[in-house]
Amino acid sequence: MDLSQEKPRFFTPRILLVGLSLISLVICVLSGAAHYRKAGWGDSWHPIGWLFSMAFLVFAFLPGQRRLTAGFRSLVKPKTAFFVFWVLFFVMSHLWNFRTAPWNGNGLFEDSAIDLLYLKSYVMGHPFQPAWFHPYPYLISRETLFHYYLWAFLDLFGHNIISYEAALLVLWSGVFIFTLLLADLFFGSFVVTSVTALVFNFLPFAFIYTFVGYRYPLTVLLCVASLYFLHLGFRSTSSFALSLGGIAAGLCFASSTVGKQYVLALTLWAIFYAGLRWRGLKQAYGFLVAAAPILCYILFNWEHYTYYEGTFIHRFLGAARGQPVPNDMRYYITGLWSCFFRVPGPRLFLPDFLPVPLAYYFFVLPGLIFAIWQGRYEVVLLATLPVVAVFTSGGMTVEHRLLLAIPFWIILMGFAFASLLRLRLPPGFKIILLGMSASILASGFVPSVQYIYVKTKDPFGLLYFEQEQVAVSRFLRDVVAGKQPANPPRLEQDEFNRAEDIPDAPYDTLISPREATSVVHLFLHDYDDTRILSFCGGTPVVIMTQQDVWSHNKRAIVDYVPQRKDLKLIWESDPKTKRRIAMFRPLSKLATADSISFSFGGRVRIFYVMNIPQKEYSAISGTRQGVAGYASLARPISRWRERERIAKRDVQQSGLAGQTSLVHQQNKRFCGSSRLNRNSIFSVPSASWREIGARNGASPLKVPM
Repeated sequence: MDLSQEKPRFFTPRILLVGLSLISLVICVLSGAAHYRKAGWGDSWHPIGWLFSMAFLVFAFLPGQRRLTAGFRSLVKPKTAFFVFWVLFFVMSHLWNFRTAPWNGNGLFEDSAIDLLYLKSYVMGHPFQPAWFHPYPYLISRETLFHYYLWAFLDLFGHNIISYEAALLVLWSGVFIFTLLLADLFFGSFVVTSVTALVFNFLPFAFIYTFVGYRYPLTVLLCVASLYFLHLGFRSTSSFALSLGGIAAGLCFASSTVGKQYVLALTLWAIFYAGLRWRGLKQAYGFLVAAAPILCYILFNWEHYTYYEGTFIHRFLGAARGQPVPNDMRYYITGLWSCFFRVPGPRLFLPDFLPVPLAYYFFVLPGLIFAIWQGRYEVVLLATLPVVAVFTSGGMTVEHRLLLAIPFWIILMGFAFASLLRLRLPPGFKIILLGMSASILASGFVPSVQYIYVKTKDPFGLLYFEQEQVAVSRFLRDVVAGKQPANPPRLEQDEFNRAEDIPDAPYDTLISPREATSVVHLFLHDYDDTRILSFCGGTPVVIMTQQDVWSHNKRAIVDYVPQRKDLKLIWESDPKTKRRIAMFRPLSKLATADSISFSFGGRVRIFYVMNIPQKEYSAISGTRQGVAGYASLARPISRWRERERIAKRDVQQSGLAGQTSLVHQQNKRFCGSSRLNRNSIFSVPSASWREIGARNGASPLKVPM
């Protein structure tokens, strides 16, 4: 009788679902190989197999109806209200002085614009890939999990800056709640969890970076969520929680380069602590399922995937072997010290405030000792590995690579708070000790709140939330679209997309803005930003010589192909503008001159316009004669193209074809352009733009990862 009952049990729904998950995983891997081998059938089955393999695994270990009902009923208790309160507090406090904050919907960080451009250029309209190689001048494989999340969010709420910032706020709200859940799991104290919530919420480093961007917030969320579910699964013997923890770990690994740090921490934790006590392979299989697409990408694109990080490792190993200045070991030590303890320091968004206030070290360092004492090695590893990664990568203004450590610094402080409350001392001594601890905590907490308040009162207080560039971009987008520009420019529902409610403009546009950064490229992307901004070579005018600007102007006009439309040439007012416009006087008999302007932030931005009717431009391009000044525009083009051809040949002969030199990387980071051609050649003034210096090509402005 036992055997007759045992045989049917082998075919339980759980076994069936696990088997279907395994089959889906095989389909995912095989179709991924077909995709990278350029077989069309793999394009669609690669993501389908991946999603089904995760879904079947989750349903395989989903608790029964009775346990699910009991689980939902258990949420109706005061602890749930406690966590809901803190989530609402987090969201509302981050909207503090929103209208006057740098992230008020009128500012956008340059690297955020690059990510949004990447979404439009590599993700939308392309088959699914967990990463795409971002070619020159970036030379980095960018993971796309964040971009798919962003795509869905923008489709729901509008393709605009406010929606983008809301998507980031949702991610950081998730990081916040899972950090509190971990604190509650570790300490079981409302007091400790509340103090950690206040410290996290008003830590300037975390508060400001909530709206900055990057792919890292998704990595941080998946890391903290995975660790919580793994601890919950081991504590409650829940296979469902362990499966969720494994899947979140795989997604964390696939979300950005920083995700490798979490995987490394888990591996070390398993070796030194968990060992054989890791029951079963549920979490390991969950990781494999979630990480399957990125593992396929790595297998077929190893060189692309490892190139960017390999450059940092190569430089660090050179310093470790005794390489002389400037990239010696002292450079790395000084950079790390300056990042954490120097004011003003080489930090992009908070140069005048430390990532961790000095007073908080009175809790972080004892918390580190208590965590080790209690065997919480995973927390210690996740609090320190990002610091090690920043040290080995070197460079300036790289504090964004520390974002993964923030929740675990806060939890280390929680270990100190919990230990203080558990001390068995005479009441008098304990009151004195707690009072001193509260005073030390307040000496870091109060300045943090004051710093955040000051920053939220000035929309121009953080330079790299480019308020003026967003205003210029919105204005130029309306001009290109044929709309009457608003003054001042205003946010629109789908400002990143082509306007669909109006007919096409009766003219084509070539524009030379003062700063053709990625923000401008983003707003003009759907109108062919490459062609429109070819008038300035797609790069900021402020870093070019007069001759470079003139060459780009001529090249754009000569290469322009008439489309039965008028042509509008636009220059933003600049000390070089009048001289450039004077060079176009030979066309004055065929064109009309005008100017347009808008005011923003107490400053008037003026643009000079030259309107060339279609019939007149046709006469120029058709006869190549009859216009006295046309030869002055056309003659240098052949010489310019010859110089370009020679430059391309030199790059290829140097063995750097398809790659970038440190000088070119530095030039890109100075100008922030996302549309440089591989062979674009321009110079950076000795007095560098915005007073930025660099060492060995690593721009202090930002080093994206």
